[in-house]
Amino acid sequence: MPEFTAPALGKQDSHVEIDCTCGPKASGVLYALGGFSGGLTLFLDKGQLVYEYNMLMLDRYQARSVQPLAEGHHVITVDTAFESAKPMGPASVILRVDGAEVARVVIARTVPVAFTASETFGVGVDLGSPVSPDYFDRRPFRFDGEIHRVDVCVS
Repeated sequence: MPEFTAPALGKQDSHVEIDCTCGPKASGVLYALGGFSGGLTLFLDKGQLVYEYNMLMLDRYQARSVQPLAEGHHVITVDTAFESAKPMGPASVILRVDGAEVARVVIARTVPVAFTASETFGVGVDLGSPVSPDYFDRRPFRFDGEIHRVDVCVS
């Protein structure tokens, strides 16, 4: 879906829950919003869970799990909390797998309005320009597991 109709994940507090099944060393995009010029993405790379916030190519912030996810069913959550309502204010992001924290990152400055005018929000694939250079050569980087459900709550 076009970014302007998608949930405002990069601009306000949010909770995303992904119910999925992963194979061994699972790889691929779980969700992506925006593109190479700015956006955010959650993906698996050889089993490691990775969140990246691309602040308009000026800064990139990344959280990566140390341990790869085990093969099987998982519930992955991404909680984003903005520290103030000021434009470009900082935010913190916490990644959890099956309720246990696996990584976190502080984003020093966030995008005030939108990442792009022409990119999209995708689940299971990043169909536009890739948000992260980590999977640029593997685009559209389809998730090789199964996504059962994605719930997004913004506040």
